[in-house]
Amino acid sequence: MKVATWRGEARFTIDEAPDPVPGAGQVMVDVHAAGICGTDIHATQGLFPWKPPLVLGHEYTGIVRGVGRGASRHLIGRVVACEPSYGCGECAECHAGRVSQCPRCARVGGFAERVLLPASCVHPLPRALDPVTAAMTEPAACCLAGLELFPMPRGATVLVIGGGPMGLLTMVLARKRGARRLILSDPVEERRLIARRLGAYAVVDPIRESLRDRVLALTRGRGTDVVCEAVGKPELVAEALALVKPTGIVQLVGVSPKGSHVPLDLWDTHFREIRILGAFGRGTAFRRALALMPRLGVKRLVTARFPLEQIGEAFAHAAAGKGVKTVITPAR
Repeated sequence: MKVATWRGEARFTIDEAPDPVPGAGQVMVDVHAAGICGTDIHATQGLFPWKPPLVLGHEYTGIVRGVGRGASRHLIGRVVACEPSYGCGECAECHAGRVSQCPRCARVGGFAERVLLPASCVHPLPRALDPVTAAMTEPAACCLAGLELFPMPRGATVLVIGGGPMGLLTMVLARKRGARRLILSDPVEERRLIARRLGAYAVVDPIRESLRDRVLALTRGRGTDVVCEAVGKPELVAEALALVKPTGIVQLVGVSPKGSHVPLDLWDTHFREIRILGAFGRGTAFRRALALMPRLGVKRLVTARFPLEQIGEAFAHAAAGKGVKTVITPAR
């Protein structure tokens, strides 16, 4: 089989690897679609602590082609959404369902023709959900897990900074959790248009107008109930802190580079009783996110597809901020 190996910076090679053979409790999956995540891009830019050589890609779907002893043969031929990592099953984090924080977490990269996973990591798709859209289940699960960290205030106004896949998924899931007014800020017109179609009350181009002025005008000078920073830039986290109302919530959706610091006014945070929530990984939300996917209307987020052999061009396309979600479709 072919795999795309990340060699450092923006360099990839297409390599031959032995076809995986499922062992006890495992399944072999032909990858149908694998999305490029902002974290993948950050890794190629030296902004995320992954080291090459490595097979990237943690948002993928596929077709089960083989199962090992103890795995249900009923899975063979099923189209499945894949959880791309699994824990040791023994530590406190695993027992709490926080697999992403397991110190022995194993990650299986999806930029390959086939992958080998525990049977517990694959989930048949709901009806009416196509496998390309379903590849966004993993990021949707991460967004949902973050939003489940707090009760959504009744009739909340939510500001999402960043209209990439994580921002747009956060926006639509915030609405599912009871938000009434959704504001999205992004400099890319295509993303703002998609946000409008997905139900945004207001969209803001932060290049052409002041996000602060617009938000304060929409909230009578008070700020929003919740601000979700979905880019991963410390300066935007600082802006989020400035735009949340007293007793409001700032949720960190985007992954800022390791070692980043925010210029935080501790008095202001203390006085206004601001809550800052970090959320990393999908927690226990994958199945719930998968059940929601057919009703989110997010198929339009996939704006570009590339074959595995063109993974370098795909990363360049995604890193340039073109469109929304770029997907790799491994040829078989």
